[in-house]
Amino acid sequence: MKIVLWLVITINTNSLAHAAEIRMLEKYNVGGYIGIGPTKPYQLKAHKNPRPLPYANDEEFASRGNRLTAGFAKAYMEKFPATTGMLLIDRGKIVFEAYQGQGDPTREFFSMSIAKSMTSLAVGKAVCQGALKSLDIKAGDLIPEIKANRYGQSSVRQLLMMSSGAYLSVRAGQPIFTGGLGRRHKTGKPYKGLAWPMRLGQISIGDILWGQGWEKTENKNHAEPGQVFVYKAGDTLALGQIIEKITGETLAGYFDKHIWQAVRGEASGHWETDIEGSTIAQSGFQVRLRDWGRIAVWLLEQVKQPGCFGDYLRQATTTQIKTSGIGGTAKTPFKGYGYQWWTDHRNAPGFWGRGYAGQELAINPKTKKVLIKFGYRIYSGVTSGTSDLYRNWHKSN
Repeated sequence: MKIVLWLVITINTNSLAHAAEIRMLEKYNVGGYIGIGPTKPYQLKAHKNPRPLPYANDEEFASRGNRLTAGFAKAYMEKFPATTGMLLIDRGKIVFEAYQGQGDPTREFFSMSIAKSMTSLAVGKAVCQGALKSLDIKAGDLIPEIKANRYGQSSVRQLLMMSSGAYLSVRAGQPIFTGGLGRRHKTGKPYKGLAWPMRLGQISIGDILWGQGWEKTENKNHAEPGQVFVYKAGDTLALGQIIEKITGETLAGYFDKHIWQAVRGEASGHWETDIEGSTIAQSGFQVRLRDWGRIAVWLLEQVKQPGCFGDYLRQATTTQIKTSGIGGTAKTPFKGYGYQWWTDHRNAPGFWGRGYAGQELAINPKTKKVLIKFGYRIYSGVTSGTSDLYRNWHKSN
């Protein structure tokens, strides 16, 4: 039974400036940031034999709370029109698929920080293929440029756990840069964050980890490595640099070869790069909604497998460190963090990848139920609504 919902929406705003911001976020969160700067994103290759992702039949749709949950999902999207796409999968079958606004089945949905979880998958493969000898190797032994700072003093495992102690983060896991970074084209004012200057080719990942960006970072070296969880982009950028150093490939290229081709996506995708061609590990990954579903179904298979990669995934998707109130993490509904995956939700099951502005990838290996949702704005009830929907769905198994 195929359920595809199309909604035409109008967003009312209180100011022209706010309206412009909303349009920008919607435009880029569906379709991504391809072609807006001098950087060239890596193109993930479509598989010649895509993984099947069928719709549930009538009997499957009527069981395990699927019909009721599909109705709740439809109501959620009507209530929160900034949701551009949602996909619910039960035991490998689609039970709900919906798009609105600029979302549609042919558009790529931008990951925001779910890319961090994708980076973790590449790290796991590097360990199991022998390119990375151990998660307990110090990052500075692999990348000499960061040897003297907290990134380099941390082990790969500590970077995976967001516990380098490199800086106290502010909004979206970014530090405060004295004087900002780069320049806005229209106003000439500096950016407060790191994503746009990298995207526009004004700074590189190296600048963030050991160059001018690191020199401008405030609240540096706030804790010893492994001491405390603080969510931040820098730890993931360091992981991406490690993969590129030890494999001789870009992170995106390595992911394409060893993860994406195993997923068997039906369409191509993209991952952003900086001006030097390095993959922006903490963000910038984008594929179609159904291919996000294929990633989830593949993970459900792999997390149950014996052997090195299955062992890694079971560690990565269970709590390795408790979250804390430091660095803006006090409001998170997750009590734990694995290896770039959120764990131990206060109200909902499974492990989660999450991204700024409403990106959510929730996977429960016990029930094989998956919730995937993309959007471009956070307001009251958006995140609690999806966790409530996901929790209630699990009451009928």
